Amino acid sequence: MTKSPRLYLVILALWSVLLAMLLDAAVTQIGAAAHAGRPIVGLVVASTVFIAYFWLNGMKDVVYTLYYHLISSRRATVVPRRAATAQPRVVLVYCTCNDFSADSLLRSMRQDYGDFEVVILDDSSDPGYLARVDAFGAEHGVRVVRRADRAGFKAGNLNNYLGTAEFDFFVILDSDEIIPPGYIDRCLDYFARYPNAGIVQANHIATRNRNAFMRMFSIGVDSHWIAYQTVKDRHGFLSLLGHGAMVSRACYDGAGGFPHVVAEDLCFSIAARDAGYYTVFAPDVVCEEEYPVDYLAFKKRHSKWTQGNMEFIKRYTRVIMRSRMTWFEKLDIVLFTYNLPLTAVFSVYVAIHVVVLPMLGYRIVYPLWMLAPTVVFLLAPMLNDVIFHFRSMPKRRLAWYLLHTILLYGSMLLISFRASVSSAFGKSVFVVTPKEDRPLTLREALAANRAEIIFGVLLTAVSIYLTGSALPVMLIALPAMLCFYLALKHNRTEPGVVVSEDDHAGPGDAAYLPTLLR
Repeated sequence: MTKSPRLYLVILALWSVLLAMLLDAAVTQIGAAAHAGRPIVGLVVASTVFIAYFWLNGMKDVVYTLYYHLISSRRATVVPRRAATAQPRVVLVYCTCNDFSADSLLRSMRQDYGDFEVVILDDSSDPGYLARVDAFGAEHGVRVVRRADRAGFKAGNLNNYLGTAEFDFFVILDSDEIIPPGYIDRCLDYFARYPNAGIVQANHIATRNRNAFMRMFSIGVDSHWIAYQTVKDRHGFLSLLGHGAMVSRACYDGAGGFPHVVAEDLCFSIAARDAGYYTVFAPDVVCEEEYPVDYLAFKKRHSKWTQGNMEFIKRYTRVIMRSRMTWFEKLDIVLFTYNLPLTAVFSVYVAIHVVVLPMLGYRIVYPLWMLAPTVVFLLAPMLNDVIFHFRSMPKRRLAWYLLHTILLYGSMLLISFRASVSSAFGKSVFVVTPKEDRPLTLREALAANRAEIIFGVLLTAVSIYLTGSALPVMLIALPAMLCFYLALKHNRTEPGVVVSEDDHAGPGDAAYLPTLLR
């Protein structure tokens, strides 16, 4: 398997044009700030650096999306069936921690393959879940493995079993994972096609959307996986993404097992890459996962991801720099992985322009032309959703989804900041995303999100007081103040939505698969 740098050469070339224009404008601003003193100059330079990084990250999203829809989707490589040989021994490793789903595991066990077994790695502490796991194991003849401690989070759970188990390949299943019947057989085709593959990462869609929150946002899973992972497969760094992936024994041993960190999947993939093994994407192997069941569950998952990425920055930045990977694979990791923790840096940018500079009586006046790329790159993460769903969704529903997406991710600033800071100066914590929801009252929704609401109100007040307008912080403050609305959204189902476990109707569900692979 070979990778090409051409995508990142295009990204850097386009970004360099904008960067040259930005630096030209920055020189003017720095010259003007020189009369106000070194502290002001420092703030102007910091602001310029942030804008440059923001534009680079936005350019990555734009080029990734356009490249997939205009080129990659039309040049899909068809992996042939492997020749009939002896069947390797495969184990399905089902990881659970107080979130066991018998339905998901049963459906994943229906494999069109002979030599495989299923093992439940149970880290649960709740007596109810412990009993359910034991009952399932006894009824279906499935082995249950538990460990004496909880060291190493999910990675420790996996290593506890894999370190002594006998297998040729293993498949990681999260509690909500459903793999198709041909999963094992088809993934082995990919290993046969790519001799240097150590990990085959399957595609995913979001199904079993039981409420309006899940149904609203799950379509982003459907569009993101196929587009971004397809491009990463050939032009970036493709990582094991935590579940729905098959790993070879040789790769596991070569990487030295899973590192005991929150982002164990990414760190394992880097170790595997340095050991000479690639991660390969299998777009035609489509698995099912569940979107976070409500807004509070989404916040917990976002916090876990942010903490994991910040821990990764602290512990693996030097590892990346010394890695055998190509320069563009390293850049790909930086742009995608450093993005969440650097939200904290965005908080500093807001503080500079809304608090510090106004208090010092200084204002940076950027050229009007800079507004155009800034707006484009601000909306760039949603470009793939727009293109992907434009033909299949009613335009009003698509617009409604995009508006809610702005609210959802705009409201994550405070939780991202808190997770980044706590992880930067402390230990990262592996948070299990809740799989069960319950109706919330308005009072409960307000109480559960009071920190975000207070943050939004105070930020608006400070902006109005110091700048005379709430506009500079509106995309941050308004979503924070409206997060209680998102917290209530799961209380209802949309008209015509079936809430059973087998609900697969409409965008975001299994019936939508033909569109995914068009």
